[in-house]
Amino acid sequence: MPVLSLIGCKILEDEITHVLSRYNKNTRIILIDDRESMDLERKLRSQDTPFSMAPVDRIRNFIPPEDPGSVKKKFMSLLGKKYEDEMIVVIKIMPLGLHVDSNELRNVVARQIRLMSEFSDGVLLFYGLCGNALKDIGNSEDISVPLYVLKDKNGEHVDDCISIALGGNRRYEEELERYNDTATLYFTPLWASSWKDMKDIPADPEKISEYRYSFRIGRVARLDTGLEFEKDFDSRIKELAQKFNAEVVELKGNTDIVENCYLEVIEDLKE
Repeated sequence: MPVLSLIGCKILEDEITHVLSRYNKNTRIILIDDRESMDLERKLRSQDTPFSMAPVDRIRNFIPPEDPGSVKKKFMSLLGKKYEDEMIVVIKIMPLGLHVDSNELRNVVARQIRLMSEFSDGVLLFYGLCGNALKDIGNSEDISVPLYVLKDKNGEHVDDCISIALGGNRRYEEELERYNDTATLYFTPLWASSWKDMKDIPADPEKISEYRYSFRIGRVARLDTGLEFEKDFDSRIKELAQKFNAEVVELKGNTDIVENCYLEVIEDLKE
């Protein structure tokens, strides 16, 4: 029974909810029981997706010591049927705001990878490069299992959560070039609900004004991923546009990258 550990940025929590609730056949889902998992727990329940919860030091209790798959495969083969192996997927949601300090982000994520690789057959990172903070993070002798990252259709490690929501680095570059007269702030539903906790954008009205002029903010992009786990997306975008005295532009996103990468990793570990 292969074990996949998924380590995800809080901002990609909706995408994680989406793949877990949509692709959970023959899958046991285990959430690391901590403060960061509370919203994911609520969202999975809203989708009637079964899961268990456990502290990280008790995850091994959920993993069978021996894999009976070979016996089952032979039995199913005698019946002329294909045996579909079960998966265990263990999810750790990382705290918001880590990427403010690129060194801290890399160190914390690397530590989490090492910890979860001890009981896993593979680790999937639901992160972009985050300003190259996570570039080549899998090139470590401390990691004894395959490390998978989110890649676009060109095979490139995606830049960040906005690139993921847009469907790849090329589309992101096209949008940046399209609106190059002034800067654009991009918001997915979770970005819009969490920006005050991310520490990237000041919350103080006076500092917002200074920020706006310093970075020439002219637009707020409402990036629709098709996911509706967060409420009041429209009102939050309107509020942000008012704060920055900015125009609202609508962008259509998708979940292609997270779906494709997740399914590819699952198939790879089942082989």
